[in-house]
Amino acid sequence: MTILVAIAGFGKTIDVTAYGARPNDGSDDTQALRAAVREACATPGNTLYFPKGTYILRDSAALDLECRVLNGEMGANPERTIFTPYYPYVKGLDFSGAQQLTVEARQATLMCEGWMEPVSLDHCDQVTIRGLTIDYLRKPFVSGEVTAVTAETFDVQFGDETAVTEKMPLTRLTFWENRNNRLYPEPIYFPKRELLGNNKVRFHHAIPERLKGSTVSVLNSFHFRPAILILRSVATVLEDVTIHAQPGMGVVGFDSKDIGLKRLSIKPANGYVQATNTDATHFACCEGTLRFQGCYFQGQGDDATNVHGYYQTIVSAEGSRATLKVMAGTYTHAQVADVPRVGDEMELVERRTLRPIRTYKVTEVRHEAPKTEVGVTLSEPLPNEISNYYLMNVTKLPRLIFEDSVINSHLARGILVKTRNVEIRNNLFRGCTGTAIHIGAEVNWHEGMHAKNVVVENNVMVGCGKGAGNQAGAAGISVIIEASDTSATYLHENIVLRDNLILGEGNPCGIYVGNAKNVTLTGNKIVGCERETRFHSVDELSVRP
Repeated sequence: MTILVAIAGFGKTIDVTAYGARPNDGSDDTQALRAAVREACATPGNTLYFPKGTYILRDSAALDLECRVLNGEMGANPERTIFTPYYPYVKGLDFSGAQQLTVEARQATLMCEGWMEPVSLDHCDQVTIRGLTIDYLRKPFVSGEVTAVTAETFDVQFGDETAVTEKMPLTRLTFWENRNNRLYPEPIYFPKRELLGNNKVRFHHAIPERLKGSTVSVLNSFHFRPAILILRSVATVLEDVTIHAQPGMGVVGFDSKDIGLKRLSIKPANGYVQATNTDATHFACCEGTLRFQGCYFQGQGDDATNVHGYYQTIVSAEGSRATLKVMAGTYTHAQVADVPRVGDEMELVERRTLRPIRTYKVTEVRHEAPKTEVGVTLSEPLPNEISNYYLMNVTKLPRLIFEDSVINSHLARGILVKTRNVEIRNNLFRGCTGTAIHIGAEVNWHEGMHAKNVVVENNVMVGCGKGAGNQAGAAGISVIIEASDTSATYLHENIVLRDNLILGEGNPCGIYVGNAKNVTLTGNKIVGCERETRFHSVDELSVRP
């Protein structure tokens, strides 16, 4: 007999089993769960309760998309089709408009069938999700073991879960070195395959002989929808949430305010070494406070987190009226437009250096979805040579707190900082193929801004920065600007790197600092690197033991 207690909120408690969902019976729970979600979102203050167990989330349109991708109908790189602005997709559980809602789902798992966005939070206010686990019955990648290595090829025996075919997209291949319990630092993109029968595949690429016996994961796509989308929402908390797999990112936050991640865990399911296909988490154009506490990340296909705004291209301008568009290679990671609000501050940024020139106020906004361009009117006229500049919304840059967390062996960098008022403390980074902490704007991705008021202290970084995602040769921390001219700009400001332990593996340096002013390094211990520190275009630098 189950006894329910109203744990949170002032409304009613809605048990998903009352709507027909039955954990652990192997049947499709989708319609029952959706009905329960609709009822929970109908009035503020409710609690949605999931009894312990596994629930099947199956959608025919999502299954059709997955099938079409695996059959090669979306080409060798499905991202170019399925990760584009306003591309239609399935929302597994749609919480749009929910207010003061608590989801109590401790020891409950959503087992997804078909490529979808399992949890969608759009225009929500004060939503807390506790304890939920998200996984996929068929992972969005194929896994196997390296059984033979020659000078020019290697063989992989894949499991019975999914048969590798000639048409199946294989976008990126990574190796988990079982003997070292870590990810090999160099992935292989679009590997050339030769089917040998019985789901054994020969890949034509040279690898070290020591990788024989390693576990291989090959993605069927890069980006797609996230496991959890936080869009245009306020005061969202994910507590004790686990994500094992997703054909895209784990958590994406966009145009939202005040997000708390408590003991969020993004890690592979038992028997696998791959978690999400791309970033574990990604936050763009947010404000308020973004806080990570006691989180765990392992095996994701890209950064543990990336926090930034967008350098918007000025498509056209006449006086103070302008048309803007995000020209990043994959648009925004929510695949909706970055729309400023009246009253927002936008900085005019020189493309060549990423140096801010002046600040405008937004006085009018013009946008209709699904248009990718946004019209704005600014407080003053723009310069005539608009091709020399970007506009960046500096109002939508959150305070970032990242503490007491573990980032364990994954592809690329641990934390990317492109925001202001940042505290990164008491974390362990192990085996990131890229630099553990990257503080820097990136013109190639149209992601910024330069950082200000950053404290990085009491972190341990072990064996990072040996491959994909390395920044300026740094094992532990890089403070950097990626632009065409970085010879004489001091953009990052008020940076404190204090009492960090960096254990390198022959990296060129432990810490790199460039294009910054008012920088303090104190109490850092760096071993196993060719040099402890490297500097470029730094003003007001203090280095103390």
